[in-house]
Amino acid sequence: MSEDWKSFRLVPDDVLFFRDGKPNTRGSDHYLRSLFPPNPSTLYGALRTRRLLDEGIDLASLDESAWRRLPGALRQELGEWGGFGSLELRGPWLLRADEPMLPAPADLGLSLAERSPDRQPRSKRRRGGLTAPSPPAVERVARFRSSSASDGGHSHGCELLRPYVHDGTRWEPWPSNRPEPRPATGWYLTAAGLHRWRRGQVPDPGDLIHRSELCADEMRTGLGLEAGDRRSEDHMLYTYGFVRMRVGVGLGFEVRGTRLTAGGRVRLGGEGRTCRLEAGRPFPAVTPETAASPDGCFRVALATPALSEAGGYPPGFSPATRLGSMGGRRLRLVGAVMGGFILAGGWDVARGRAKPLRRALPPGSVFLFEDREAGAAAALDGINVSDFRSESLALQGFGLVMAGAEP
Repeated sequence: MSEDWKSFRLVPDDVLFFRDGKPNTRGSDHYLRSLFPPNPSTLYGALRTRRLLDEGIDLASLDESAWRRLPGALRQELGEWGGFGSLELRGPWLLRADEPMLPAPADLGLSLAERSPDRQPRSKRRRGGLTAPSPPAVERVARFRSSSASDGGHSHGCELLRPYVHDGTRWEPWPSNRPEPRPATGWYLTAAGLHRWRRGQVPDPGDLIHRSELCADEMRTGLGLEAGDRRSEDHMLYTYGFVRMRVGVGLGFEVRGTRLTAGGRVRLGGEGRTCRLEAGRPFPAVTPETAASPDGCFRVALATPALSEAGGYPPGFSPATRLGSMGGRRLRLVGAVMGGFILAGGWDVARGRAKPLRRALPPGSVFLFEDREAGAAAALDGINVSDFRSESLALQGFGLVMAGAEP
């Protein structure tokens, strides 16, 4: 990775809460879920606020006129009012004991250990006396690959992918007498697992970490009160889904084009919850042997959400031709593995209004490309990609690329 990226980690002091920007109606939406990990724009805005506080800026009196009076170096870093400057973000991802945890690519399928029906699942203690079942155990991991078998015809031009396992010497189709592997949604890859994925191999079962081992949902209920006499309001019962990080787990990210330094705290997400800002570990770098593909094809997985003007196609690609450009490289889309979409929105402080709420490609989405230029995989790994360039989404961390060889 480029040496000008600086690595950090955020360690929460308490629970965190992140909205996805979806509007809620007073009195009818009683359960507000937390999006986690947060969208990159949430972290980007928190870091901009931290830089203003570093320079002693009074946020209460900050408006467009006061912004023009900020020091020139700070305006260059943060941009003019309503715009963007040199500050660039990569992340966030999860860190456990300083080891990066990346969203499991969607081209992985999992076979989970079955529990005996007459045996209760093991539980572990959580804060507040609550218990939660132990995470499921992974027995076997498959990868979805192109198949030479007849597909019987289909309505699109991309290749159909089927689950395969590797016996140490060759690829074999997923056994027909076993249940289909489950999607890897909600799982994370260790650095060793990501290295194997990048080499076109199958990660080991121990390389997959379930979300429940990294964080826990914590529901809290509140009651709406009348402003005058503070009496409870009818039909105003709310439940918030906060997120509590496990001990030793934090949020990792990298920045450049900024004078941000470790130390102190950052207010992050809803209610301005605080996190300690510490030096962190860098984004795992791709190596030449993990990016090499003898047939000219490679894969890209997203570590953070990406926004595409073409919906389910990668940013910068045409659905009609499946041709496009990513990171300045001309590529052809061969296939994709995705698991739905997530919502990306937020609040525009400068304009005092909500940002557009859009469907985003979720972390873990995988795209298969034909490399028409040698070395594209290594060149694309670690960059941010997203459409809607006038909104500087890539600058804010959307669409972080993990690239690797074709299996």
